[in-house]
Amino acid sequence: MITAKEAIQQTMNSINPTREFTLDDERKRRRMDHLNERWRMICPPLYRETSEEMIAKEKWDSVFSWHPNEERNLWIEGPSGSQKTRLAYIRLEDLHYVQGFGCWAVNAVEMCNRLQIADGKTREAEIERLSRFSVLLIDDLGKEPNTQQVNSSLYLLAEKRTANKKVTIITANLNTRERKDNDVPTYRRLLENALVLEFSA
Repeated sequence: MITAKEAIQQTMNSINPTREFTLDDERKRRRMDHLNERWRMICPPLYRETSEEMIAKEKWDSVFSWHPNEERNLWIEGPSGSQKTRLAYIRLEDLHYVQGFGCWAVNAVEMCNRLQIADGKTREAEIERLSRFSVLLIDDLGKEPNTQQVNSSLYLLAEKRTANKKVTIITANLNTRERKDNDVPTYRRLLENALVLEFSA
């Protein structure tokens, strides 16, 4: 299986510096520049440099056993230090560079804080925007504020993504699925037909 970094290298190698620069070369370079710029917007610096050697093989293989074409979510859970966020970004990077999916990533706390203070129109527009990405990573679900505004916004986002057949990658702590408060319907919706991976530290 080709990795995202190998795909980038192959594209750059196909631009032959020993011959005259062609229109095709220019297209490849522009596309790679666009992908790189987009990835810098999606992925925090901490997770941009990851080698396969840093990750246990069974974790790597289990994350790559999931594919968005199966139309089910990926739920990765584990304690701090289990590399769940790093693995989620590795999978997202592959989908972004190698397979051409429209991807985005958000931290659950930051996203929900924005939704909570936004006016109704702005909140609706943001939920609509997030519902359109082919693959959306929601990192640290379960740490967001537990308010009616946040819960209803999260549930609406989950509903819209499900209705539009968009898949979501979720990272969460081990106890998130066991919560009994008002946001259970959101988690239940995201967990429907999801591949759940439990990682240890």
